[in-house]
Amino acid sequence: MNTLTTFFDWLLTASFRACVLTLVVLGVQLIFRKQLGARARYALWLPVLIVLLTPVLPQCRWSLENLFVKAPQAVSMPQTVPAAQMAVSLPSVEITTPMPKAIDWPRIGLFAWMSVSAALLFFGAFSFFRTLRRFQRSKGTLSDETTALIQQIAREVGLKHAPRVWCSSAITSPAVTGFFRPVLLLPANFDQSFTTPEARLILQHELTHVKRHDLPLNALLCTLMALHWFNPLLWLAFYKVRLDREAACDAQVLENAPPQRRVEYGHALLKAETAFTPLQLSLGFVGLFQSGDALRSRIQSIAHHQPSHPAMKLITLASIGLLTFLGITRAEEPSNVIGKTEFRPGDSIRITNVQRGDDFLTVTAEYELASEPEARISLHVTSSKNIGWTGSAASQSKNITKGKGSVTLHHPSVGEGMPHVSFYPAKGGSVFGGVYFGTEQEAAASRKMSASTPASPASYLEDKLQKIVFPQIQFRDATVTEAVDYFRMKSRDLDPSGPESPSKGVNIVVRGAQSSSAKITLDLKQVPLGEALKYTAELAGMEVRVESFAILLLPKGSATAGHAQTTVPQAGSSIIFPNISFTDATLDEALHYIRIKSRDIDPSKNGVNIVQKPDAATDAKITLSLRNVPVNEALRYLAELTGNKLTTEGNTFIVAPAK
Repeated sequence: MNTLTTFFDWLLTASFRACVLTLVVLGVQLIFRKQLGARARYALWLPVLIVLLTPVLPQCRWSLENLFVKAPQAVSMPQTVPAAQMAVSLPSVEITTPMPKAIDWPRIGLFAWMSVSAALLFFGAFSFFRTLRRFQRSKGTLSDETTALIQQIAREVGLKHAPRVWCSSAITSPAVTGFFRPVLLLPANFDQSFTTPEARLILQHELTHVKRHDLPLNALLCTLMALHWFNPLLWLAFYKVRLDREAACDAQVLENAPPQRRVEYGHALLKAETAFTPLQLSLGFVGLFQSGDALRSRIQSIAHHQPSHPAMKLITLASIGLLTFLGITRAEEPSNVIGKTEFRPGDSIRITNVQRGDDFLTVTAEYELASEPEARISLHVTSSKNIGWTGSAASQSKNITKGKGSVTLHHPSVGEGMPHVSFYPAKGGSVFGGVYFGTEQEAAASRKMSASTPASPASYLEDKLQKIVFPQIQFRDATVTEAVDYFRMKSRDLDPSGPESPSKGVNIVVRGAQSSSAKITLDLKQVPLGEALKYTAELAGMEVRVESFAILLLPKGSATAGHAQTTVPQAGSSIIFPNISFTDATLDEALHYIRIKSRDIDPSKNGVNIVQKPDAATDAKITLSLRNVPVNEALRYLAELTGNKLTTEGNTFIVAPAK
């Protein structure tokens, strides 16, 4: 769908540009109607055709777009995120219940355009081939004289081979058709309706169409008419192109012709108007005859022919080049600037194109997802005054899987703020990586935002283990519990994060019997928290593991030490406990507290459902102190500390025996 949306956006832009050029061409033809020859008038439509077929538009300060369209606020150029910016944190963006979806008018317009265009192409092709089949079934024979005349005229106009000829009573007027193999269509009474000089002029006109490659051009115009059916000005342009095409063919047939031949040609056109009727559904056919004002205009042009001034040819060529250049260029736009950026190892988002108007934002980006099996990539605009998510349209997000890819995201209603493309968990939760972009001011504002939730919690804690430095540590026969309580409390005072940061200090969880028996004696100065914890764990026969929301001290050589974090259920991840503290609590007491407290914290007041299996282990006493931890993580620690496991069924957490 993204590809179709991009194509439709380009089609609308091309249609608008072609309208502007159509008005310019019609104006030039009107002003210089006496100076421009027929072939020059026809050639002036070339820029319109080029604009309708050009998929990529270079930038230029002299583009016609500057006269009619306000330049977008920012259009990006491919940029690579500097390595120095990779350590900056993104603000927390909590995903809650989605807002009601607004009517997606761009998608409705896309499907309406596709339906009508497909119908026009189908019925146009069906009518064309049905008409050809009717002609073929009723084919008759052509006289030897006419056949010889056709061969002779084909050589005169410069064709290597004469086209196939179909003569049928079903054919109402001479015409040519076909794409790869042209066919000359003649009525059954063609020999009797015209004298030999008149027939020669008519045949020369039709074969000149073949020589000028008007047939494939006509097929292209029919296709463009079906694609731009919604644009009445282009229907007028296509009609004028056909009129100018016939006049240009007349001019080539009568090039350097004496006055008498021009008179004969005019008489042949008038005679043909009374003898034949135009082909019905003739979009796939190129014919000689027209009626009414169009025919009278052609005859007047033939009768009052005036040679074009040689300078007009140069002026026409220059005008075609100038109109093409101005039409296929777009207004210069300010380059996009990359702002605050952070990703987990292996993840990346690279902005390749941004189109931004007063109330919309469309972004194309290349991504690589390595840290999760699946995720959602989304386009949002964050306000510096109220950081948070306020609902989104379906076009702003796309579900992706692990690996590389490209997406186009569309924001239908953009307000003031800092745009960013970010990764979110597939089943809901906080942002875990992304990139801000925009103007210089927006990028600078994004870099000044304070971070409340890091994009990669584990790497964030590892960073804290190095930045929190203890001036002095002195333990004499301290227990692991006493040492950990000291580290936990003192780390909040020594944390270099700003005073307003809600995540000061670190969470430390002790698991195992060593916490009650080991004695620790340490005397250290100017030591980082990470080293202090490592020495403490070694003296107690334990190991240190960094998880997403806590530092774990584990029994040395245990099955979980040094391995990846246990899979945590995603339910409840948006409910954040500012503080949890238990001292020698039972499992029942801890679960009851979390069940009640989660309802107070949850904006919807639903909280979480917790079921404790009857055979779950309940003997262990729980001592735990955590800050700013999601409810699912807190429940996991409780389960592991008591020798149980945590699973989910729907929105319910289940605490059951580990085996």
